[in-house]
Amino acid sequence: MNVIVERVEWGSPEYEQGLELRDRVLRQPLGLSIQDDPTHQENGDYHFRAVADGHTAGVLLLRKLENSRLQMKQVAVDEAVQGQSIGRRMVEFAEQTALELGFCEILLHARLTAVPFYEKLGYVKEGDLFAEVGIPHFHMIKDLRRQGQ
Repeated sequence: MNVIVERVEWGSPEYEQGLELRDRVLRQPLGLSIQDDPTHQENGDYHFRAVADGHTAGVLLLRKLENSRLQMKQVAVDEAVQGQSIGRRMVEFAEQTALELGFCEILLHARLTAVPFYEKLGYVKEGDLFAEVGIPHFHMIKDLRRQGQ
């Protein structure tokens, strides 16, 4: 499978394809709809997608919190290609982009089921388990300056 990870612009056709994937993977299983999310607030965020064999196979976004910190949000991989390192490749590409843009840390809210994935990528749990969109999550953080150490 040929996979390319790229940055996309908010509101572009590629971004819209990502919204469809997010809806299918992250919202519909919870009985929710992406149409109810305030996606207009994502204008100005950094958007990424993985393209596998010509279709959008994964998405994520990074939101600026402070001068040196970002929050990773809305990470989704098409169920048909999960387990093929697409999520890892997207996260690594986003982290490299964050470093190039001068950011030092990435925070995220990981679904309990995704914690092992993020731990393998160097993220560390912070605080107690909490509920978000009705399911358990942990706060996780990664210091990008420590990559490769």
